[in-house]
Amino acid sequence: MKKIKNKRTLYNNKSGDTTYSMELKKLFIILGIILLVIIVLYLIIGIFVTKDIKLFGNTENVEVNSTIQYEEILAGETFNMNKDEYYVIFSDSTGNYYSIYKNIISNQTDKSIYIVDLNNPLNRSYVSDESNKEVQKASDLKVKDNTLIKINNKQNVEYIEDKDAILSYFN
Repeated sequence: MKKIKNKRTLYNNKSGDTTYSMELKKLFIILGIILLVIIVLYLIIGIFVTKDIKLFGNTENVEVNSTIQYEEILAGETFNMNKDEYYVIFSDSTGNYYSIYKNIISNQTDKSIYIVDLNNPLNRSYVSDESNKEVQKASDLKVKDNTLIKINNKQNVEYIEDKDAILSYFN
């Protein structure tokens, strides 16, 4: 048996560089091209798609005032509020009386009043042509537009329909 010795031989090319150093140059060039492509894609996506990158000093300072509102609730929360006695008004926010009810809520400091927007997609399953006036839990809740429910100890104690009746109730 013959023993074969591993010999590493470096060959010189015309410029005097070894093939090993030429391979390193090619590797760095390829890595540079890949990095350049990633940067260009990032800039294109940032400028045109997500618009997170603004060009030419477009620095609009938009001040956003955040307010937390506590009076608007979802219909499913009707019997779950942390008060012993409160009122829940059901109305469509696109209707004429919604803003009047919001005004009543802001003026009534001695009563806890909540409003449910029946135009909200999360509340639409509770809207019906026939209401359930004896409702005692949210799963049985069916209301018409402009309805007031008085809740006492998580129980329905008063149920009023009609916008005029609701307005006269709070006057």
